Amino acid sequence: MVQDASSSIGPTSHLEKIDLDFLFKPDSIAVIGASHDPEKFSGMIIPGLVRAGFKGKIYPVNPNRDEISGLKCFKSVTGLPEPPQLALLAVPGGRARETLDDCINAGVKACVVVAAQIEFETPDRDREQAALLEKARQHGTRICGPNCEGALYLSKGTWATFLSHPSPVRGDIAFVTQSGGVAEFLLYNMWARKIGVSGWVSSGNEIDLQLSDYIEYFVKDPETRAIGVFLEAAREGRKFIDAARLAFKERKALVVLKIGRSERARTAAFSHTGAIAGKYGVYTGLFRQLGIVRARGLQDLVDMTMALSWAPLPAGNRVGAIVDSGGIGALFADALDEEGLSLPTFKPETRAKLADVLPAKEKATNPLDITALVGPKEVVSVLESIGEAILCDEICDMLIVEMGNWSQTVLLGMVEMFHRVSRECKKPILPVFTAIPSAAYGDLVSRAAELKLPIYFTPEQAVAGARALSEYADFRRADSDD
Repeated sequence: MVQDASSSIGPTSHLEKIDLDFLFKPDSIAVIGASHDPEKFSGMIIPGLVRAGFKGKIYPVNPNRDEISGLKCFKSVTGLPEPPQLALLAVPGGRARETLDDCINAGVKACVVVAAQIEFETPDRDREQAALLEKARQHGTRICGPNCEGALYLSKGTWATFLSHPSPVRGDIAFVTQSGGVAEFLLYNMWARKIGVSGWVSSGNEIDLQLSDYIEYFVKDPETRAIGVFLEAAREGRKFIDAARLAFKERKALVVLKIGRSERARTAAFSHTGAIAGKYGVYTGLFRQLGIVRARGLQDLVDMTMALSWAPLPAGNRVGAIVDSGGIGALFADALDEEGLSLPTFKPETRAKLADVLPAKEKATNPLDITALVGPKEVVSVLESIGEAILCDEICDMLIVEMGNWSQTVLLGMVEMFHRVSRECKKPILPVFTAIPSAAYGDLVSRAAELKLPIYFTPEQAVAGARALSEYADFRRADSDD
C-alpha cells in the first residue's frame, strides 16, 4: 500500500541538500541581544547553553555590556574573533532585518529569529524579504523562523532557545512543530515523564527553512528513532511528501498531528504562520499512503512517539488486557473498539493456564479483571504468570496492564517484570498506572525511562500507543508484501 502510493509520486528529488549541522551541531554560537537579567528571555539563553553542556564557543553580543555570564561581551556580530556557525537573534522585530544583514555579512551559517516578525523599511514586504533571502542563499546562510522558539540538539549541548529547564533529558525522539506553544508543551511534558529527546525545533513562520527540511534532518540523524510533528500546513506539498517517504524508507516512525479539521482552525493556522492549511481529509488520506501515524491530540504526540521508539512492533491489532477495576476494563473495551483494535477471546488452553493462577475461573476473560484477587506480596508474581500466559497466546499481539493504588516497591517491581516479560516474549507490554502515590512518581517514571518501557496514566493514552504500534506495523507489512 505505502510503496504503491509513494511510487506514483516520483523520486525524492524535491529535498534540497541543506547542511543543518550548523543549526543543531554548531561549534560556535553568538547570542545577539544577550542579557545579564535571568528574568528576561534573552537572559535565559546562555545559562541554558551552559546547563545543557555546550562545549563550543559562546559569544554574547550586546553593545551595552562588557561581560555576561562570565563571558566577554561583544558590540556586534561583525566584531567577533570568528564567524559563529549559529546566531540566535534575541532582538525585537524592528532590529531583526539589520541584525540578519550583519550576520549574513559576517559569514554566519545559520540564524534563529525569535521575533514575531521581521520589520522591513518599505511597504513592499515581499520584495524586501525575497532580496534578504536571496542574499542569505548567496552567502550560505539559512534562517529558522521568525516567530519561533529555536532549536535543541542535546547530545551536542545545543540550546538555541530562550526556554528554561533545570534538567534536560536526552533521548531518541525528535519533535518538529510549527507552533511555539506546542513546542513548549511537548518538551516539558516529555521531561516531566523523564522521556528524552534527541532534537527539537520550532519552525515558526518559515521564511526560509521549512518543516520538511527539519524532518529530513532528523530522519538522517542516527540518534533519532521516532519523529513527532505538529503540522499547521505544508508550504510545499511535494517536499513534505518526499520527507515522509524518506522517513518510511529509513524506518523512522513519523507521527503527525495535523490541525484544520474545521474552517475556523484553518483560518487560525493561516493567521499564525501565513501558510494555507489545506483540506484535512486530503492530508489524512495522504498520511495513510505515506505510512504516517496520525495523532488526534497533543498528548498523542508524546504517547505515540514513545511507544514507537521503545516498544517492539506487534504482529497485529489484537490486545490482551489486565485490569484491577471493572470500570477501567469497560473504558478499555470502548477505547480499543473506537481505535479499531481488537479484544480477542482467549483460547481454551490460555483460560486453563489463567485458572491455575487465579482463584476464580469465571474471571478468565478479556479484559481480565483481577480486582481484589491478589495482595501486595504476590501481585507481581501473579501478573508475571498471567501476562506470560496471555502473550504466549497466538491470538494476542500485545498486552495492556492497568494497575491502581500500590506501594512504590510493588510498582517498581511491576516495571522491572513488565520489561523482562516483554523482551522475553518479543511483544509490546503497555502498563497503565492510574493511581501513583506522589512520592513514587519520580522513581517510577525514571526507572521506566531507563528501561525504555512505555508507561501511561490513563486507558486512552495506552490505547493511543497501542494504535500507533498496530498502525505502523500494518504500514510496514503492507510495504513488504508489495
